[in-house]
Amino acid sequence: MNFTETDRDYSYSGSLGAQLEENSTSFAVWAPYAEKVELRLYNNQEDDPCDVIPMNPGADGVWRYVYPKRLNGLYYTYSYTYDGVTREGLDIYAKSAGVNGKKGFIPDFEKLNPVGWDQEKYVKLDSPADAVIYELSVRDFSSDPSSQIAPSARGTFAAFYDRYSRLPSGKPTCLGHLKRLGITHVQLLPIFDFEGVDENDPSAEYNWGYNPMNYNLPEGSYSRNPLDPEKRINELKKMVQSLHRENIGVVMDVVYNHTFRTGDSSLDIAFPKYYYRTDEGGNYSNGSGCGNELASERTMVRKLIVDSVLFWAKEYKIDGFRFDLMGVLDIETMNEIARELRKINPSALIYGEGWTGGRTMLPYEHSALRQNACSTPGIAYFNDGFRDSVKGDTFSDEGLGYISGNYHCRQNIIEGLLGSAGWAGEPTQIINYCEAHDNLTLWDKLNVSAAGYSVEDRKKMDRLAMFLILTAQGIPFLHGGQDFLRSKPNGDASFDHNSYRSSDDVNSLKWDNLDKYAREVDYCRGLIRFRKNHPVFRMRTADEIKAAAEIISSPDGTVMLRLRGKEDVLIIANPIPRAKMMILPDGEWLLHVSDIHCSEEPMATYCEGIVVPPISGMILIRKG
Repeated sequence: MNFTETDRDYSYSGSLGAQLEENSTSFAVWAPYAEKVELRLYNNQEDDPCDVIPMNPGADGVWRYVYPKRLNGLYYTYSYTYDGVTREGLDIYAKSAGVNGKKGFIPDFEKLNPVGWDQEKYVKLDSPADAVIYELSVRDFSSDPSSQIAPSARGTFAAFYDRYSRLPSGKPTCLGHLKRLGITHVQLLPIFDFEGVDENDPSAEYNWGYNPMNYNLPEGSYSRNPLDPEKRINELKKMVQSLHRENIGVVMDVVYNHTFRTGDSSLDIAFPKYYYRTDEGGNYSNGSGCGNELASERTMVRKLIVDSVLFWAKEYKIDGFRFDLMGVLDIETMNEIARELRKINPSALIYGEGWTGGRTMLPYEHSALRQNACSTPGIAYFNDGFRDSVKGDTFSDEGLGYISGNYHCRQNIIEGLLGSAGWAGEPTQIINYCEAHDNLTLWDKLNVSAAGYSVEDRKKMDRLAMFLILTAQGIPFLHGGQDFLRSKPNGDASFDHNSYRSSDDVNSLKWDNLDKYAREVDYCRGLIRFRKNHPVFRMRTADEIKAAAEIISSPDGTVMLRLRGKEDVLIIANPIPRAKMMILPDGEWLLHVSDIHCSEEPMATYCEGIVVPPISGMILIRKG
């Protein structure tokens, strides 16, 4: 079938899905080549349909039916007939569903809004460079007993409501910790409806959620009552509201590059093969590495993705979107998302992985790869080059980075600190990080690659990594628990590289480590505060950085950068396990950040030279 002709003849820009009207409910589904489409209504999730209604085809390829009654509270599906074969599937625009996403549900959103929702605002940023992102899984956040969250709320949206959870030592956990740490946004691993966890018994299975089932409705296993399709909506909104009250934005990790199922997904049941790229032989292509890839360049696939993003932004007040395997999506789609999203929220964060998971049929020049960043202004990309320079090759456990002994990475570190990724036009297109949910945590990698060093030296390496990430130009990104040395042990002497379906014991945040690694937590917190207080670390353009930056001569392997803005600042990094004498530029220099402390008040004054401790970073500000 020629889908180019389909797009030409049947493109549709109106509303799709189920819409509650004042005294009716309208249904619209795009299926231009279907022989028949029926609306199937259900009173509950288990019984046979209470009504089966033939829908009316339109010349625009849309099948419609208007039911003369408000059907909020009912379940529904569509059945489609192609080549004499009828299959039943969920509405791809469904806004809620029964357990495990088997039947769509018609919610009345107005009745499900928490108190005060009408006044809910997005978290405002003057520039993306002002963001500090903290990646979390809803489940990992509170599933461990050390979270001190009530057992009924652990692993759910509801854990984010608790402002007062604390360790016996008095340190706040969960939401209180996020507020105290000073991050501006949480990035949540998928919270849309995914496969891999049975919502009838969520504790029996674990999954990160990169198994898309239904794009426009919340995941039920994160609700305190997965069997109630209204509860998940209300609880997710209350979570967003709770974070917003602490001035913390919510970034949603979205996976529009593939679906978990191939051939029998809701998309393929609605219109076989249209929503997916295929190769010359008609086989599903696999740019996602997960068995299929969405054809985002097709008109109605692009519409589905853009409509979905805007729905989450409008209905749930989501502040930003992180796109999984963004290289599988086309540039035009991403630019349309950015354009339309910022009409709603000028501060929206939009970023993603600028690579694919396999060979894609999308031409290179049309792909939202980081190498094409110049074609997607206003969209940021993960800086994996800086990541590997800081800690070592992600895909080699033993690989050494700048912090652990590979001083040949010095030039890459300088470029990273200056927001010069090589592919980015502006620093606001760069996400700087050194660990995420994928692969080994930084602490686990150091325990392998730097096993010959003492534990104290490895802690210094960890602090130096945080120093580099939080002083680099661009947008800093921290993995949840990175500030308290998150580890994912396998139960033996090894560590879990890919814990996407490992147990809660492996994945959960161990909040009692706030006590064990208090120095590292305080250092991270201090760096975030210092970054937020000093605009020189948050420059917005490449020209601004170029005018301000100077590389100062320093001993081999070390780094000294001077940034002249409203303040005259020195950033010094010494990854070598020996103290180094640095010659300072003329003037008096006040020490504000050392290897273990961050302070707005000067801790010492230096002229001419300074001894930099082993494996450490320092920030000095010129007096006067």
